[in-house]
This record gives sequence, C-alpha cells and structure tokens, in this order.
Amino acid sequence: MCGRKYADEELNWAEYRDALNIVTPAPPDNFPPHYNIAPTLNVPVGLSRTDDSGNRFRTLERMRWGLIPHWAKDIKIGSKMTNARSETLTEKPSFAPLVKANRCVIPVSGFYEWQRKGSGKTARKQAYKVARSDNKPMFLGGLWTFHPGFDICSYTVVTTAATETFAPIHHRLPLILEKREINCWLDDDWILASSLLAPTKCTISATRISNDVGNVRNNHPGLLKPLS
Repeated sequence: MCGRKYADEELNWAEYRDALNIVTPAPPDNFPPHYNIAPTLNVPVGLSRTDDSGNRFRTLERMRWGLIPHWAKDIKIGSKMTNARSETLTEKPSFAPLVKANRCVIPVSGFYEWQRKGSGKTARKQAYKVARSDNKPMFLGGLWTFHPGFDICSYTVVTTAATETFAPIHHRLPLILEKREINCWLDDDWILASSLLAPTKCTISATRISNDVGNVRNNHPGLLKPLS
C-alpha cells in the first residue's frame, strides 16, 4: 500500500524533464517540495498526450491523488481509490478501461509506510520513510482519468506484492519503475507494459522516522529525520 509520499527539494524540474523526456518550458513555480503528500492533494504527474496532428508528447500536469472514475457521482470516492492492485487491474471496472491508454508516472523522492506491531488494542504502528538506496528520484507507475463533471484529473498508484526484504514492514509496495522502463509504461501496448507489474528490482531502504508524519498537517523536512 502507498498512503503517503514525499518530494523533497532535490526533486526539481531538471529531474522531471530528464526522466520523462519533456521538451516544454519549465513551469513558473517549479513545483515546490512537499514532505507529506496525502490523498486529495494535487501533485505533478507525468503522462503522454496526443496533439491535433496525432503526435505523442510528454507532459507534466498536476493531478489529484485518488482516482475519480468518470461515472462517479461523489468526489469522495477518490479516497477509496488511492491505490490499485496490479493483480486485478484488468478486472476492476474503475481501472480496466485505463490500462491501455491512461497510464502515468508519479515522480517522488520516496514514500511512507507504517509497520504494524502486535494485534488488537495493544497494536502499535511505526512509521518508515522509504527511498531508493542510491538517493535517485523514485518513479511510481499509476493510472489516471478525467472527470468532466467535476473538471478534475485524478490518479491512482499501482501496487505490487512486497519484496522479500520489505515484507516485514508491509506486504505491498508501489510499482517502482526504473528510468529505462518509463517509456514502456507510458507508451507501449498493454502486453509489454503489464510485464513491468512485479515487485521492484531496485534496492530500497526503509528508515524509522517519527510517527508525526501520520498527521497530514505536518509538512516540513524534519519528518524525514531518522529516529535515533
């Protein structure tokens, strides 16, 4: 599961442009860092679009986290669709129509996960920040859609089973794409793109941090500080 993400000051327009092969000018605000990205927030999302001449081009657009299907009558449904299980993408009516042409990439510095310890009333949760071990940006695979009634573009993060080393913390991981896999995920046919739906092969590191990150009002670099 991926319920929170973060994009620190190291993730900038140059990283977006390089990874996504974007040729359009940089935005005026360069997407400021956010240390506690929660569902319903708008964040930069990379995708491919087609112009009037039929040419494909890459773009970076702000989208709301939490997919709102075009048929939805209540915007709140997005809070239940922040993640999409890779194993059932083509079976779910909210996701199946999107897998062929509405795939996207969410660039982040990393994400947060909570390890559950114990059970029942005595259960405790410990927060972790999860990043690539090489400190490079993390590119998450997702699906996006547009709701004409609400005039909102929204997305969901695809998840896979956890790797053996990450499983003690949580049994799910977001789909983490290598830079060389981005073109395939965004533009190749579904048969090729679906071959990427597997636990990440890159090395990730999980670091214990303060549970303060659980409060969505907290948004500062101190959230990333490791616990002593």
